[in-house]
Amino acid sequence: MIKKRLLLTMLLFAVFATMAFSRDNDKLVDILKNEINRNFAVLKEQPVPAYYIACRAQDVRGYEILTSFGSTIYSIPFGRRMYNLDVRVGDYVMDNTKELKDSPNGRSQSSRGLSMVQDDNEQALRSELWRITDETYKNAVKQFENVKANVAVKVASEDKSNDFSQELRETYIEPPLKQLKDIGFNPEEWSGKMKKYSGVFSSNKNIYDSRAQMSVELTRRYFVDTEGAEIAENKYVFRINITASTTADDGMSLPLYKSYFASDIKDLPSDEQIMADVAELSHMISALRKAPVAETYTGPALMTAEAAGVFFHEIFGHRVEGARLKQENDAQTFKKKIGEQVLPTDISVIFDPALKKYKGIPLNGSYIFDDEGVRGQKVEVVKNGILKSFLMSRTPIDGFPKSNGHGRAVIQLSNVTRQSNMIIESKAPKTIKQMRAMLVDQIKAENKDYGYLFDKVSGGFTTTGRYMPNAFNVAPLIVYRIYADGRPDELVRGVDLIGTPLSIFSQVSACGDDHGTFNGMCGAESGSIPVACVSPTLFIKTIETQRKSKSQNQPPILDRPTRIVKNTSETK
Repeated sequence: MIKKRLLLTMLLFAVFATMAFSRDNDKLVDILKNEINRNFAVLKEQPVPAYYIACRAQDVRGYEILTSFGSTIYSIPFGRRMYNLDVRVGDYVMDNTKELKDSPNGRSQSSRGLSMVQDDNEQALRSELWRITDETYKNAVKQFENVKANVAVKVASEDKSNDFSQELRETYIEPPLKQLKDIGFNPEEWSGKMKKYSGVFSSNKNIYDSRAQMSVELTRRYFVDTEGAEIAENKYVFRINITASTTADDGMSLPLYKSYFASDIKDLPSDEQIMADVAELSHMISALRKAPVAETYTGPALMTAEAAGVFFHEIFGHRVEGARLKQENDAQTFKKKIGEQVLPTDISVIFDPALKKYKGIPLNGSYIFDDEGVRGQKVEVVKNGILKSFLMSRTPIDGFPKSNGHGRAVIQLSNVTRQSNMIIESKAPKTIKQMRAMLVDQIKAENKDYGYLFDKVSGGFTTTGRYMPNAFNVAPLIVYRIYADGRPDELVRGVDLIGTPLSIFSQVSACGDDHGTFNGMCGAESGSIPVACVSPTLFIKTIETQRKSKSQNQPPILDRPTRIVKNTSETK
């Protein structure tokens, strides 16, 4: 078994070594550009002509370490190379990507993502691109025939905009991607740290599962198209994720996590800081097992800055993504509200993919060019509470014919409009003490015993379609009752925050003078992409909660061993 693992590691290092770049030998841009232009020259002359071809590629190398309860599960390098080919037929007004009305699939996927040969063998790369371009074109023609038939028999679309926008194309080639050895990453050193972090949980018998994971990703992104774009952009990502979970006596699963993100290894927190955070995580897990289960509730609440970031991302961010506002089956919550007040007059919401840090904190949703070859732009979506704009990809909507660089996707899927770095700002912030006083005053005004403080949330989901209630569900992890009579705050568990978007935003009443950053991954139609949200603490006059679902299975009968023993008489 050891020999097999050693062989696997050696093979991975071999793949790793073949993926070196320099400005002189990084030929991929030229290879991709020349081949799609060669194919385009033929396909644009066909009876159903192609009018656009794009190819994006990703060369990723990295290292991943996973430990549990102080032991290493694996510590390995990895590497992969993939590409995505997009072929469009028809024209900018109507093409094969138009939404098929009454179809469960909606808008067609125009592109296809596949693995790519690991080196720059020009003949092999061109042969692969030729074969997939031919297949993708034929599929696009079939899609276009379905589109034309659908348009002929269905009612006219409410949105009269084109299917694809024409944009400025740029040439942008960054220097070679760095090697692992050049970025200050030492696998042995970090493996030791990850074991130490997860080892903190070993002495806590309440914790049934734990993980300390570090991933390092060095990515070179390529984009070329038949309109003339040529892009090679680098991204460096360092992530640490600490997770632990337990099960309460009533069967409720109780997970907690702490995560860290940086684009430079020097920006990761100190060893002392992470160890302190892990110790606090372990303590909180034990406290949650003893916490009472919360009842359903409507009333006032505070939402800490980090939790508010997730809240805004899920409930607001997805509803200003332009591409979904074009879909006939989308609820289009804000499409007709440009120029109207949608948030309190002191709040502004900005998206800025070019922003790498906010007040010194690295942001996960940063990039220079999106996945459609458009430079990412700062977009002031809400100014002083008034809705001003939407996030746009190259899928136009009425009144917004151009992209602002928010077309994004994982390499395997077609692009749609997605979020980047969201920044929520207030021109009339309150201190946290003032916010807490506002909460208590509102509790008393409603003759309630307590309100809620949502301290940490794990994420959530939202529905934006018309086929079911347009609602959201955010999953809090750490929640406190704040009592009006001055009793100590009480930790509770089993809370889900629910509601509908317009009603909850009408209840946002004040912002704090602090800020917290949510750096995470957002899953939607085009896959799981990196995003960030910076928000202050929020005071919300009325929220609604429901009880969280839980398993009916009993927790483990046997205690988890908490330390290594020499014989059965010493077992703990």
